[in-house]
Amino acid sequence: MELRTLRYFLAVCQEGTMSRAAEVLHVTQPALSRQIAALERELGTQLLERHSRSVTPTERGLYLRRRAEEIVGLADQTASDFTCPDEIVAGDIRIGAGESQGVRVIAQAARAFRECYPGVRFHLHSANAIDLVERLERGVDDFAVLMNYADIERFAHLRLRPTDAWGVIMREDDPLTAQETVGPADLGDTPLIVPERLWRGDAPAGIFATWLGEHADDIEVVATYNLNFNAAVFVREGAGRMIGYEGLNATGPGTGLAFRLLYPPAVAPIDFAWKRGVALPHAAQLFLDELQAQQSAD
Repeated sequence: MELRTLRYFLAVCQEGTMSRAAEVLHVTQPALSRQIAALERELGTQLLERHSRSVTPTERGLYLRRRAEEIVGLADQTASDFTCPDEIVAGDIRIGAGESQGVRVIAQAARAFRECYPGVRFHLHSANAIDLVERLERGVDDFAVLMNYADIERFAHLRLRPTDAWGVIMREDDPLTAQETVGPADLGDTPLIVPERLWRGDAPAGIFATWLGEHADDIEVVATYNLNFNAAVFVREGAGRMIGYEGLNATGPGTGLAFRLLYPPAVAPIDFAWKRGVALPHAAQLFLDELQAQQSAD
């Protein structure tokens, strides 16, 4: 497999037709079709479903698309790392992150870093911890922002401030808005919407299970989520209350939603992680140095 062929395949998947992909790639359609056919013969499987006006990836094609994105991305990143001499700081910094207040710290550092080094571009990938760790291990991302990750010592990491605080997001007309905080005994009367990582099978998990204690059997979970925005829509529509981090959803007057912290407090440490024993690209190493200096000064 050649990188050029993988780029061709990705273009076909993105454009949805051979003709549009050929235009984007500045090649003839017959030449592009031959390249894709040769790739299918090389791999011994059909990668695209041909329709009258479009093409779509097969199941194996979807798998190759994901792998090709990683391979081409790594090749482009490696080439970028060698493009500029060390005295010229430029290139790409790739950061994977869950939804967290920790991203605010990274964003502030990135803004200051680009003021000094405008040739640097940041790429953000949002995902859950399993995906973030996999991407970090494979070298797809330079860094990962991980919250309350149990096996954090397998990575080099910087503990960020502040921590994420758990709470309840509810409709503004919810009776619980009369309270300043929410305790474990307060959640048994209304269905809950909880993060995937806090629910395993039919029982609470992690910090949520510890916080609930003896009240774990009293709650009813009607949905789990991995992205806050969609879960908040469920709350607005009356599907239940949502367990989530403070500050990630708009709450308060005019939003239709309210937020109350859990009590006793439940907090999640936030770590900025990278692979041990692996040399970072020049721009990424400089950004890490700046972030470490910033956190030490705060």
